[in-house]
Amino acid sequence: MTYATITTIALFLLPFTVLYLLRWARSSRQHPLPPGPKKLPILDNLFHIPNGNRVFIWLEYAEMCMKYKSDIIHLSALGTSIVVLNSAKIVSDLLENRSAIYSSRPPAVMLGELMGWGSSAVFRPNDDLWKAQRKIMNQALPPSDPQRFHHKELSASHDLLRVLWHSDDVMKSLQTWAAMFIMDITYGLSGEEAEPYIPMGMAAVQSMGIGGTPGAFFVDQIPILKYIPEWFPGASFKRKAKEWSDLRIKMTECIFNVTKHKVTMGTASPSLASAALEEMDHDQHLARQEEVIKITSVTAFSGGADTPVSMLGEFILAMLANPAIQVKAHHQLDRILSPGELPTFRDTASLPYITAIVRETLRYSPAAPLAFPHQLIQDDIYAGYFVPKNSIVLANVWSILHNEEDYPKPHSFNPSRFLNAEGKINPEIKDPAIAAFGFGRRVCPGKLIAVDLLWIAIASILACYSIEPELDDEGQPGKPSAISQPGPTMLSHPQPFKCRFIPRSKDLIISLTL
Repeated sequence: MTYATITTIALFLLPFTVLYLLRWARSSRQHPLPPGPKKLPILDNLFHIPNGNRVFIWLEYAEMCMKYKSDIIHLSALGTSIVVLNSAKIVSDLLENRSAIYSSRPPAVMLGELMGWGSSAVFRPNDDLWKAQRKIMNQALPPSDPQRFHHKELSASHDLLRVLWHSDDVMKSLQTWAAMFIMDITYGLSGEEAEPYIPMGMAAVQSMGIGGTPGAFFVDQIPILKYIPEWFPGASFKRKAKEWSDLRIKMTECIFNVTKHKVTMGTASPSLASAALEEMDHDQHLARQEEVIKITSVTAFSGGADTPVSMLGEFILAMLANPAIQVKAHHQLDRILSPGELPTFRDTASLPYITAIVRETLRYSPAAPLAFPHQLIQDDIYAGYFVPKNSIVLANVWSILHNEEDYPKPHSFNPSRFLNAEGKINPEIKDPAIAAFGFGRRVCPGKLIAVDLLWIAIASILACYSIEPELDDEGQPGKPSAISQPGPTMLSHPQPFKCRFIPRSKDLIISLTL
């Protein structure tokens, strides 16, 4: 879309922009907006908003905060107010302590309206549909009882060991494995029964990541663009949205119907969807309840299918880049486990260095470096600044987890930062999981499951394998080349890479092949 096209649309929206500016001016006479880039006439900061196709948007927002010497900054685009929070204290003060007014979600035109994900709990405002979905999730994934999934996580970690042994594309292998695991948790489908639906599920999750990236599509800043017909020049986003919406519908219906049939036949495996279907209130509208369960299930799948991929990919790259850390982990595992034995959750307390590696992985490369947007539902005053109603509020998780005061030398991968002098977990060092899985009323309901899965997967990989670089044409170990690169997604993801998983025990490999 050209600058001239955007300017024409902006002129059309000028009266609405003026009304917004007049309202802010009246409300902020005594309290200024937070600092930020200078606003242009009519367009405001439209061209200052980072675009996920070009840059790491969380790094650009962090640089803005440094430039304006403030951990809360303000931008606007055609009347839309954007507030970026760059420190743990401000995030806690607003998204946690004032969660009653900071926990809604902004309208997402591309993702919510055009792609059809607006009913999902992740993107809903705090309405009855959101509450109904959260209730189902909290019943199926109770924070007080994460142990109920330990057997599935342990089994999945063994599956992962088999997958990695012969993998020629680590990231693709992780994606398939993670999708299989969350398919089991959400729909109770596993193995060959789940395989036909995995490519569809992975494609839907990928499309969500692209469609939900802040700044990736102008229609989110200029909603009137949604009325442009698909054939209009510059309307490729409409064609993408149609394709991705069709994919969402197909995924939502097909997989749910399989589980519903199994529940009817009495053959369903325990899962979020089957539990919710079995607990429906038959005195209430059944079709309406079923629709909520259907939406909740696809939300749970999409929310849990990508985070383990990013985290385990970053962990493997960190081991390749830091072989001494891997050796130290091997030594602790060998002291605790018998020859040929794989770790279980009973070993957690005896393996603090593994827990430290998990925490450092979450801190060093958070899967969602920029938390999904919150929306403020009423005017607020914070630290002398006026924060307008309906502001889109972005928490910069990457900045929080790379704060030098909390994590000295934050750009170094150093699990030992989480240990005390006795080699045990130091409770004085902030657990990165506090920031890595959302804030306030929008914290991820599957947070504990994700952390447990990451722990048992990392412990199992290190117990079973030495992770080593690929060999070059001359048979010499090469250097890992994969990095996280800017791309059209709101998640941080390593690019495809290869490495070698060298078995540390013949007994383990034999047991895995049985």
